[in-house]
Amino acid sequence: MSKLKTRIISTALALTATSATSIANPSDLKVTEFAGSDVAPSPACLSVAANGDVYVGVDLLGSLGKGSGKGRIVKLVDTDNDGKADKHTVFAKVDNPRGLISMGDKLYVLHTVIPDGQKLTGMHLSVLTDADHDGVADGEPKRLIENISVPKHNQDRGADHTTNGIRMGIDGWIYIAVGDFGFVDAVGTDGKKLTMLGGGILRVRPDGSNMEVYTHGLRNIYDVAIDPFMNMYTRGNTNDGGGWNVRFIHQIQSGEYGYPVLFKHFTSEIIPALADLGGGSGTGALFMDEPTWPDKYNKVPMMADWGRNEIYIHRLTQDGPSFTQKQEDFINTSQPADVDVDGSGRMFIAAWAGAGYKGNPKRGYIQLVTPQNWQYKAFPELTKLSDEALVKGLRSDSATTRLNVQQELIKRDSKKAAGEIIAIAQDTKASKESRVAAIFTYKQLLGKDANKALLDLADDTDVQEWTIRALADRLDQVADLPLEPFYEALKSSNPRVQVAAAVALGRIGKKEAAPALLAVAKPPASEKDDEGTKTATAFFTSEKVTGKKVIDIDIDITRTKQLCLIVEDGGDGNGGDHAAWIDPTLITESGKKVPLNKLKWKSATQGWGKTLKGKDTTGKPLQLVDGTKVKDGIGTHSKSVITYKIPPQYVRFQAKAGLSSGANESASVKFALSATPPSGSGSPEGPHATPNSPVILPHVAVHALVNLGAKEDCLDAIDSESQDGALWALHLMHDETVVNALISKFKGSSDAKLKNKILRTLARLYTKEAPYDGSWWWKTQPDTRGPYYVPVTWEASLQIEELFRTEWESATPDHKGYLTFLANKYRMNLQGIGKVEDKVASKEKKIGDMSIEDVMLGLDKAKGNVAKGKKLMSSQACIACHSISANDRKLGPDLNAIGGHLDREAIAEAILKPDATIADAWVDVVKTDGSSMQGTLVSKDDKELVVRNIAGISTTVPMSEVKSVGKSASTIMGPHLLDALTMKEFADVIEYLHSLK
Repeated sequence: MSKLKTRIISTALALTATSATSIANPSDLKVTEFAGSDVAPSPACLSVAANGDVYVGVDLLGSLGKGSGKGRIVKLVDTDNDGKADKHTVFAKVDNPRGLISMGDKLYVLHTVIPDGQKLTGMHLSVLTDADHDGVADGEPKRLIENISVPKHNQDRGADHTTNGIRMGIDGWIYIAVGDFGFVDAVGTDGKKLTMLGGGILRVRPDGSNMEVYTHGLRNIYDVAIDPFMNMYTRGNTNDGGGWNVRFIHQIQSGEYGYPVLFKHFTSEIIPALADLGGGSGTGALFMDEPTWPDKYNKVPMMADWGRNEIYIHRLTQDGPSFTQKQEDFINTSQPADVDVDGSGRMFIAAWAGAGYKGNPKRGYIQLVTPQNWQYKAFPELTKLSDEALVKGLRSDSATTRLNVQQELIKRDSKKAAGEIIAIAQDTKASKESRVAAIFTYKQLLGKDANKALLDLADDTDVQEWTIRALADRLDQVADLPLEPFYEALKSSNPRVQVAAAVALGRIGKKEAAPALLAVAKPPASEKDDEGTKTATAFFTSEKVTGKKVIDIDIDITRTKQLCLIVEDGGDGNGGDHAAWIDPTLITESGKKVPLNKLKWKSATQGWGKTLKGKDTTGKPLQLVDGTKVKDGIGTHSKSVITYKIPPQYVRFQAKAGLSSGANESASVKFALSATPPSGSGSPEGPHATPNSPVILPHVAVHALVNLGAKEDCLDAIDSESQDGALWALHLMHDETVVNALISKFKGSSDAKLKNKILRTLARLYTKEAPYDGSWWWKTQPDTRGPYYVPVTWEASLQIEELFRTEWESATPDHKGYLTFLANKYRMNLQGIGKVEDKVASKEKKIGDMSIEDVMLGLDKAKGNVAKGKKLMSSQACIACHSISANDRKLGPDLNAIGGHLDREAIAEAILKPDATIADAWVDVVKTDGSSMQGTLVSKDDKELVVRNIAGISTTVPMSEVKSVGKSASTIMGPHLLDALTMKEFADVIEYLHSLK
C-alpha cells in the first residue's frame, strides 16, 4: 500500500522551531536552560570539564553548509553555580568542530580546516592548551592526526557522514567515531598511516601516536559511550541507508560489523547489532556512572537521537561476552546533538533545536539536567593535590573522578605512586570499577615495565579480563609477553575473558598461538550451513524487477523433490511490493506442460498480505501494473515463500514474473527459485541486528588468525575438528599459496561436503576489495550485495575460475545449482555460470527514495517554478489539513503566509521531518478529568480556550477544566507526504510555498 495514501488523513504541517521547553521528562529530574543561542547557537558537540566548565562546538555550517569562519569553540562558565552560564569566552576558532574532550588544561578537538575563500582542505584531531586558564586557547591547534576524513566528500556534501565524536576511555585511549566517509592516509604524530573504507572506531594515544582501528563496518556513527569496564556502545545512524534504521551496537575490539557489504547477505561473518530501533539519527552518547544520580538512571548508556528528539536509556542484560538490551525513553529535547556530565553529576545537553542542515545563529541551546534535590559539590583542583590524594581518587564511585585523577597522574609521570596504584588493582575489597581503573593507570604509567605485576594479577578471575586487555593494549609493548597466561584465559569459563584472550593473542603477533585460536574459532552450528546446505540447491535469482518489467524464467528441475517460489524485496525496503507469478508451468521430459496451480502447495508464508491463486495479494483480480490481466497466476508480495512437492516426472519449470497492480511506483522485488526455503522466510537480509553472542569468540579468533597470517596452521586444520573456523579465516587471506593449497586439497578429497566448503571458500576469495583512494563514495544508499563494494580480481582469480569451469563441465543439475549459487552470491561474474552483472542505467529518484540530506543538497541545485508548484500542491495530501488561501476551510496550521516566516530550507525540513519543527500553535491540552486533545490553538484567555482539531472542528473548553496547555511534542503529520515527487517537482512545491507571504 502506498505510504502517501495512508498518510493523507493524518497530516498537520509543522512550521516553526521548537523551544527549550521540556516535555514529559522524568519528574525526579530538573531540566533547565543553561545557555541560549545568543552564546551557543548550533551546538554540534560539547565536552564538560570535571569542574563543570562547558566547552561547546558551535558549527554554523551544520551538516551540509559550506564556507569558512563559521565555527568556534565557546567556553561557558557558571561562576555562582546557580544553573545558568554567566560567563563565556570564545576559546578558539575552528571550522566544523565535531568532537571535544576536556582534560586538565587541554582540550582535544576534532575539526576541519577551511581557509578563507577556499574549499575545505582536511579534517584533523588536534589539541588546544590553556595553560594560563584565561578561557582562551594559548595558540593554534596542535595536530595529533591529520586527514582523519576524506576532503573530497566533505567538499562535495558538507560534514554529514564525516568523522565526528571523540571520547577517552579509562585505558587512556581517545576513541573516535568515524562516519562512512572513512579516511585515506590519516597520519599520526609518529608517522603511522592508515586508510579505512567506510566507518568504524579509530583510537589513538593522547599524544597522537599508535593510531589503530578498533572496530570496522559501521555507518554514520556520531559518538561513542564507554563504560568503566571498556564496554563501548554506539547508536549507528543507518536511517538513510539499507534498512533506513538506527542500530544499537556493542563494540567488541577487532570486530567487523559489516556495513554496507556484509550486514545484509553475509551476516555469519559479522558481529550483529543488539537491536534495530527503527528510524532515527543517533548522535551524542554517554555512559552515566556518577553517584549523585538515582540508581535507576545510573550505570547505563544514555544515547541521544537527533531525529527523534529524545535521549534514550538502554537497559543491558549480560549475554555471554556481550549483552541484550531494552530501550526506554528518558529525556525529551529538541534535536539533541551531544551529552556529557561533570564531576558533581551535572549533565549537559547540546540541543540543535531546529538549526537546520546548514546551521542557524538564532537556534540551539545548552540544557542542564540534575536530579531533584541535587546538591552542588565543587570538584577539587587536581593540580594542587598530592600524588597520594590522586591515587585515592581511583577509589571514587565517580567515573569522571577516576578518569581525571588518572590522567593527572600520567601527566605528572608519577611512577613513585605505582606501588599504591597496583595495590588498588590487587585489593579484592575495592570496587571492580576502581580495580580496573588502577590496572589501566598502572599500565599507562609504567608501560612494558608494568607487565610483570599484571601477569601476576592475571590469575585473579575477578579482574582477569582487564589484566589480559591491559597486557596486550600497546602493540609496542607486547614482544616479551609469554603466551601461557593467554592460553589459560582462552580456556576460561568466563566468555568475556575468552574474548579478551583471543583478541590479545592476535595483537601479540606470535604465530605459535594459532592452534589455540583455531580451537575456539569454530562458528556456531547455525552459522556453518547458512551458506551451504540450506541454499545449496538454489536455482535462480533475478535482478531487481521494477515498473512494468516482466521477466522470463526457465530452469532445469530434474530430480528436484521440492521447489520454493521466493519473492524478496529489491533492497530499498519499500512496502508497495505486490508481485505475480504468471503462468507457472511444470514440464515433463516428453514436453507435456501442466499448470503449477494444478498442484496444491505444501506451504505459503508471507508478511502483511496473502498469497492467492488468480488474485492479487489484497484479493483483487490479478493483473500487472500495466493493466494486463493474468488468467493463470499467483498473487503475493515480497517477502514470501511458496513451497511445492514436485513429482519425479517433471524436469523443467517455466514462468513469467513481475509487479502486479497495487504496487508503488518505486516498488522493486527480486524473484528466486530454490529447492529449500531460505532462512527468514525468504528475506535477503540476515539477522544483522539480532544478538548473537555465540559468534563473538570465533569471530575475534578468526580475525586474530588473519592478523597473525597463520595460513599454514589454518590449511593444516582443514582436516581437523577446527575445519570450519580454519576455512573462515582462509577465506579472508588473499594469498596465492592459500588458493593453490585449497585447490590441491579439493582435487585430492573424496569428501563431497568438504569439497563444497572449499568451493565456497574459493568463491569468497575470487575477488577482493579495490584499494581505496578517496576518489569515490558509496553515497547514502549504498549497494549492499557484498562481499566487496568494488570487487576486483587478483593474481589467483584465474586458478579459481578454471576450477569452477572444470567442475561445471561434469556437474549434475544439483551441483550446477550449487556452483550457480556460489557464483551469484559472491558476484564472480563467470560467463555461463550464474549471472553476469550489467551496468544499470540510473533513473531519476523520487523523494521517497532519497535521504533527507540528499534532498536538501538537491534543493540547493534545483530551481523551483512557482506556477508548477501551485498546481502540484493542489493534488498533494497537504490540502487535506492545511489552508492556503483566506477562503479555505480551517483545519491544521495555515500556510498562507509561510514564506514570510521560513526560508526554503526550513519549509523543506518541516515537510520531510515534521516532528523536528512543531508549530507553536499546535498544542496538547490536558483537562482536569484526565482527557486530552491535540490541535491548533485558535484563541485563549482567562475564561476559555478554543482548539481546532484536524477535522476542522473547533472545541471551546472553559479554563476551569484545563489542567495544562502546551506546545505539542509531536505532530500527527507523517514524514512521507511528498515521497512520490521527483526532486524537480519537490523544488517547485517548496518555491510555491516560499512565495506565500
